[in-house]
Amino acid sequence: MLLTSNSFLFLFLPFSLLINLFNVNKTIKTFYLGVLSAYFYFIDNGYLIVILFFLSVLLKLQIEKKIFNIPLFVALLLTPLIIFKYSFVIFNFMNLDTPALIFQNFPIGLSFFTFQSIAYYFDKRREENYESGFEIFTFLTFFPQLLAGPIVDINTFRNGLNTQVVNIKSLQKGLYRISLGLIKKFLIADTLAQITSIYINSNYDFTFSFASSAILVLSYTFQIYFDFSAYCDIAIGIGLLFGFNLPENFNRPYLSKSFREFWRRWHMTLSNFFKVYVYIPLGGNRVSKYKNFRNLWITFFLTALWHGATVNFLLWGFLHGLFLTTEKLLNYKKLFSNRILTFILISVSWVPFFSKSSQDTIDIISSIFTYDLVNDDFLPIAVQYFNLKFLIVVFICIASLLNIKVSKKLFENRFLTISMFIFSIVLVIVSSVDPFIYFRF
Repeated sequence: MLLTSNSFLFLFLPFSLLINLFNVNKTIKTFYLGVLSAYFYFIDNGYLIVILFFLSVLLKLQIEKKIFNIPLFVALLLTPLIIFKYSFVIFNFMNLDTPALIFQNFPIGLSFFTFQSIAYYFDKRREENYESGFEIFTFLTFFPQLLAGPIVDINTFRNGLNTQVVNIKSLQKGLYRISLGLIKKFLIADTLAQITSIYINSNYDFTFSFASSAILVLSYTFQIYFDFSAYCDIAIGIGLLFGFNLPENFNRPYLSKSFREFWRRWHMTLSNFFKVYVYIPLGGNRVSKYKNFRNLWITFFLTALWHGATVNFLLWGFLHGLFLTTEKLLNYKKLFSNRILTFILISVSWVPFFSKSSQDTIDIISSIFTYDLVNDDFLPIAVQYFNLKFLIVVFICIASLLNIKVSKKLFENRFLTISMFIFSIVLVIVSSVDPFIYFRF
């Protein structure tokens, strides 16, 4: 069930919020949210919910009994992810067909709740208290952030469970964030998707020029940001309606002056996961320069692999690793710190993220230096979508690149919140529902 679907927004969510009418204790709230989240996941994933039961039981047994050594335990936690997301590589290598059970099914949110289970076990604050098996299950399946994050630490979840009464301020802020997310998704991201889908959903071998490649690359650059941040806004907003302060996942990443800064602003909970559980254990930057570069490349190789085991994702990880290494070698604070240059390079680095093959990646990037508009057969199709709505979206995208500071008091204005909520509901009613990009991870 999508967080933007009519069934969720007008049936599931209002019903789930009935709990706020009662002053319930932690036990009842945990049980209610656990059952509700299990049903939410079961609707679209069916029997695959057994994976969440498996992870919950495994975590509980390991915490109480210490049955497995750490490497084996982590391997067991990763087993469902490896089977459903990466086993096709092994089957292809052995010239075997991927079993239908794996090929035709991918548990939505598998990467996210797998990493959350790892973070839970190794979180030192987790040791301050002991969750029951069902509390662990509720933590992993909490439906607002189950499908695409943000990755939540146990302390945040505990505080949410202990919040028995949700105040008016949290309800208003939650409604604002949900409305903002819906507007980002339906007005901005899905409008830009009309351009990118011309390429992504077509089997035609397009010829690009600098004009069409720029339109395609920039459309996807802003689409993926507004799409993913929209989901996080909605998730954070729903969390607030239940008394949970879920962590922020984005901090205006396209204003970054370097790739290093970009990864402090983009998908922050995932970046922090790899920093805490991969980069720092390897030695981080408190080692020799050679080992520091090694740690950096290993981290980005795993980051790329987390997104997918294809050449394109590995190429995407390679580009980010290359740019980060270059920044370190050139001392980016003095020579490489440039907002415009960083944005251009980040935009280009998204090409392997959406292109259909490594050859297409090369063709799209190289076409940036091609000035043959006559043979450009993508441009005439894309231009057909340049209506008033698209131009408004372009204006919003340009405005998002400006470092404009807005007072937080503006977001506390009830009139603004209600106006945004009404507008977002109208958008939901008149628009079709498209999945979020990060659902495939």
